[in-house]
Amino acid sequence: MIIDRIRSKLLQRGFKEVQVNADGIYLLSYNAGQEVNVIVFFDCPGGLEFTTEQYKNIRDQLQRNYSQRGFTGIRIQLIICTNHIEAVRRLQPGESNEWLLDMKNLRLIIYENQNPDFMGIRNEIEEILLSAQVSNLGEESLHTPLYEKPVYPENRSLWSRYFSKCNTFLILINVLVFLFVEGKDNTSIATNKVLDFGALYWPAIRYNYEYYRLFTYMFLHGGIEHLGNNMIVLLIIGDNLERAAGKFKYLLIYFGSGVIAGIVSMSYNMLNNTNTVSIGASGAIFGVVGAVAYIVVVNKGRLEDISTRQIALFVVFSLYGGLTSQGVDNAAHIGGLAGGILLAAIFYRKQKKREPERG
Repeated sequence: MIIDRIRSKLLQRGFKEVQVNADGIYLLSYNAGQEVNVIVFFDCPGGLEFTTEQYKNIRDQLQRNYSQRGFTGIRIQLIICTNHIEAVRRLQPGESNEWLLDMKNLRLIIYENQNPDFMGIRNEIEEILLSAQVSNLGEESLHTPLYEKPVYPENRSLWSRYFSKCNTFLILINVLVFLFVEGKDNTSIATNKVLDFGALYWPAIRYNYEYYRLFTYMFLHGGIEHLGNNMIVLLIIGDNLERAAGKFKYLLIYFGSGVIAGIVSMSYNMLNNTNTVSIGASGAIFGVVGAVAYIVVVNKGRLEDISTRQIALFVVFSLYGGLTSQGVDNAAHIGGLAGGILLAAIFYRKQKKREPERG
């Protein structure tokens, strides 16, 4: 259990366990002269075990008790541990000394208005969470719910988790276009065939002013493996960006990155006087990856189930795979990645936590 591992780590650092006559609450304190540092864990897997007033009352009661005992410096940190973040967010008092511990996705959530660290325990907690991720521990082994199968309307279904509307629409369009192009009984060679359907080809753009190719090339693929690889990556990454940026901005980033990738590819081939024909959604998809990387950094190292380390490794391995393979438009990949980062910096704004209403 994650809470037990964190408590054990704190006890090793010199914290003392304080007995509390309440289920689901664990209290540890560290005394130094007239100062006391208190950490309170709320074990609420369903998210609704404690009310807003209970969070406030427990904090205020601790403040009074330690003050009556003669402590002049009293620091209290609340850590709310739950499998249902959205349920807890509605109940949080919104004070600066509260953290959320997402037991489902193994992440520590700290908002801008909250204390970024407390006695250096943030790194220790994140190391424990990372260790649990690496060990591939399941949610059930980490946490035993107080009641079975809690249901909340804000919980996303498996379908909505991986099949957000715009991202799914883009995948379907790519698949349908591929089937349409492949279904054409065309005796011409493959290169001429994709040229007829709008492949990226700089002489056609420069001399024939066929600028539409900067858009249409994104929907063409050179085989089922090419299509499958691109759509799998888009399925995994695209839904995260769509939820973070919103549908309209997601489409702007996707198509904007694809156009930028096409311009970079075209310019590179023009400078090298190479008449290369380019097709595929990978430039736009690298833009999605770049945008997600930017948003992960802005959100202090995590976006939903994606961490900085994960997205960085993905980018490195993807670029390395392209650079070491033949027939890959690396200029488009790099251009799309840079375009996605740029467009995310322009369009994405980190959501501020809504302040609770005060009576």
